[in-house]
Amino acid sequence: MKKQVALAMRILFYLTATVLGLLLMLVNQPLAWTWADKPVRLPWLNALSGALGGALLALIMDEVSRAVNRRVEAGEGQALLGGALFGLVGALFGLLGYAVLALLFSPSLWLQLAQAALIFFLTFLGFRLGYLQDLPWASLLGSTNPPQIHTAHIPAKLLDTSVIIDGRIGDLAQTGFIDGVLITPQFVLDEMQRIADSSDNLRRRKGRRGLDILSELQRNPKVQVELLNRDYPQAAGVDRKLIQLAKELGAAILTTDFNLNKVAKVEGVQVLNINELANAMKPRFIPGEELEVEVIDRGEEIGQGIGYLDDGTMVVIENGRRFIGKKIHTVVSSSLQTEAGKMLFVRPKGDAQGRWNDRA
Repeated sequence: MKKQVALAMRILFYLTATVLGLLLMLVNQPLAWTWADKPVRLPWLNALSGALGGALLALIMDEVSRAVNRRVEAGEGQALLGGALFGLVGALFGLLGYAVLALLFSPSLWLQLAQAALIFFLTFLGFRLGYLQDLPWASLLGSTNPPQIHTAHIPAKLLDTSVIIDGRIGDLAQTGFIDGVLITPQFVLDEMQRIADSSDNLRRRKGRRGLDILSELQRNPKVQVELLNRDYPQAAGVDRKLIQLAKELGAAILTTDFNLNKVAKVEGVQVLNINELANAMKPRFIPGEELEVEVIDRGEEIGQGIGYLDDGTMVVIENGRRFIGKKIHTVVSSSLQTEAGKMLFVRPKGDAQGRWNDRA
């Protein structure tokens, strides 16, 4: 219903601006030329020019208002308010300069251009200063909040369904490493609701856990979480809607979805993958370093055993099958980084030392 009302309002705005432009030009008829010492006026030309001018002005105003709305939704409303206040101050100084120039110089076209340029420059300068600075105008409004680092230029982050259900985003937010605004689009919330209502027991539990994680994020004072009610009915799937929304807001996407990660990067959208962060935070091991690992299963090759570190890193133990069910001391032989994560190749400590002694 809201979309239909908004569309009707936009159509009414365009029609009103077009009709006003048409009437203004038709009444004044400024477009005319002299023929045989007589002014020749063409009402239809003035009416057409007025209608086109009114429609163009309405289009510009509409695009500006939509751009401002996107910035406010991305968490930049405070910065825009600061820019507007300082822009108003700049415009007042511009009007003062306008009056001074009018007193110093005789009227001319160049004087008018200089006056207009001065007003525009000071207004733009004031807006830029107010947009980039946070505390000066906030203190004028009586803000009692403690000084904070201005975050207007930190891109907002869109939460994908997968990263919410994964749950690690809650722990990461608790550490304070997440900055900027976390935005949960309505279509992502709807998808989680469908998963939570699924007849499949596992999917239902995942959906409910995702809703619980989102609720914890909203109660966390260290992060700012907002719900954005925007949808793209023409887009197929939640992933496509996320990419389109990220492009509009200039936001990054927080996800654990491998395919979404690849597609978004191809389309130039910044992606923050929790899995990539987890892999980057895993400790690095060098050949010859000792490591204690429990052999829990057999490997694919003859004699191999498989174990895991506390962070989930897979460890392949050469000649380790005989130690299944035991914790042994091993020596790192090499490591392999894959898209799925890191793998370590090790040998039991005695075997590795005997091999190196034989080589010596």
